[in-house]
This record gives sequence, structure tokens and C-alpha cells, in this order.
Amino acid sequence: MTSNRTQAPPATHHYIPIFYSKRWASGDPFKLTRYARWLPGKTAVDRKAPSGVGWEKNGYSFDGFEGDQAEAVETSLMKPKDDKAGKMLARLESVGTEGPWSDDDRFGWTWFVVSLLVRGPEDVRSAKRNIAAEWANPNDRMEARYQAIFDEIPEMRGHAHSTLKAYIASMGGDYGKRLGVKIMADMTDHNDISTAIANMHWQVRRVSGPGCFMTSDRPVRREYPLKSKNAFLTLPIGPKAIFIAANSMETIDRAYRQGEEEFVRRNNRQLVRQARQFAFAYDDRDRDWVANKLAKEPQPGFFDFIRGSGAR
Repeated sequence: MTSNRTQAPPATHHYIPIFYSKRWASGDPFKLTRYARWLPGKTAVDRKAPSGVGWEKNGYSFDGFEGDQAEAVETSLMKPKDDKAGKMLARLESVGTEGPWSDDDRFGWTWFVVSLLVRGPEDVRSAKRNIAAEWANPNDRMEARYQAIFDEIPEMRGHAHSTLKAYIASMGGDYGKRLGVKIMADMTDHNDISTAIANMHWQVRRVSGPGCFMTSDRPVRREYPLKSKNAFLTLPIGPKAIFIAANSMETIDRAYRQGEEEFVRRNNRQLVRQARQFAFAYDDRDRDWVANKLAKEPQPGFFDFIRGSGAR
């Protein structure tokens, strides 16, 4: 018998997607090791299913909306692009960065890397606060940008609201919230940053020794501004493989100069230290040092990253 009821949109939003975290899971039941900083100075270690980590209830929902509208960021933005990124991750695992990449495929993967910089709970909460506050009372800079439109398109004068504040008022009381959904899309699709990463040299490096890459709720490691010749970015794509992007192959080779074991150690240390709350691993072999390093230097949120990215 077929039900006429429409399935409710998801309320559990994964800022660390399951297709990514499951690469660290093993065994039956299929689980990964989670390190969690619940209280300052206190680290818990447990085994969790990939679906049970890296999520927040209604994380991308904007207040004031109901039903499908409330879940628009998750269902219309995150899920379709995560599906694309999942296919690109499978390709990277299979053949690395070899062979031709279409622009669509290359930006499909780049989008995922950028999204991991901006989709965490702290970033989303900050976006909601800042967007609503800014558009409730636009500042002089925003007004000046609005007025510049009239200089660029003089025929708009007399056909549009004379001030930005008047325009916002005409759009209804929930305009800031509706705009928030769009800006969330812009955050994860940041053109300058995406283009910078898409134009870098890409490589996948695999680990042959006993070491294993860890990941965290801030899994992208960044060295130097993106426009720097020394710019360097990594994302572990499993316990034994890592995606690397840099502005030159020499930079990638230099990172490995001290050997595979040291590279793994340094990357793990950085991702654990920059985590906000969680680190994930294939097993708990590193539990002692992880407990001492977890979330000691939390990575800046999205707005701070944009100001210091060097991408614009």
C-alpha cells in the first residue's frame, strides 16, 4: 500500500558528510573512532557509526521558515553537491588526479573542499546572526554599494527604491532570513577561493607504512594565503590517502622532504589542534597525544577566514 504522505525533510544536518567520514570506519558493526572534547581539558574516546558523527540538529535551518523552506540549504544546496563530491572522492581514491578533469568535475570537488571551511556549526550560527543583523540595519558601506548601482545603470533612477533601507523594508520582515539562505549558498560557493583552489596543482599521496591519517571537524589544512607561491592545502581522504593542492609541484615535494612518516604526523597534529570539538580516526592508537592536543588552536570561522584568505 502506498502512502500519500510526503516524507519529511531531514532534520539532522551533517557538516561532515557520511560519504566522507565512512572512509575511517571498519569492523562489524561498521564504526570509526571519535575523539570528543566535551569539556575543557576532558577528551572522551568512543566508537561511532559514520552517521552518528559530524552532525547538528537543524543545523542549516533558518528560523521563521517551515517545512521544505526550512530545509532548503540542506536539501537544495548541500545534498546535490555532496552527491557530486562523493563521486569525485571515489575517483580520487581509484586513480588519483590522473586523466582529464572537466570544469564541472574539478569545481565539484573544489566546492566540497571549500564547503568544509564554512559549513561547521559555528560558521552557520555566525552567518545567521550576522546576516540578520546587517540587513535589519544596513551600514554606510552597504548603502554606498547600493547607490553605485544607480551610477552604473542610470535608467534605474525613478524605478527603484532610492535607498537600500527602503528597498529592504519593501521586501518584507523576513527578508534577512530569506537572504540568509542565498548567502549560505554563496559561502559554500565562494568564487575567488574556489577558483584559486581549482587552478592549483593537485595530487593524491598514499601511505605505504604503518602511519594513518586522521581527520577532524576542521579537516582542511591550509598553509600560507591562497595567492602565495607557497600556498599549500591538504584534505585526508581516508586513513591511507590524502588530497593535496598547491601552487607548485615543488611545494608538494618540499612538504614530503622529511619523509612519509613525518608528513603524516604533522598533518594529524594540525588537524587535531585546529578541530573545534571532534577528531576522527581509524583506531585509537594515538589516544594519549590526541587527548593533549585536541582543539588547542581552533580554526577561525568563515568570516575570519575570508578576511585572511588572500583569495581576494
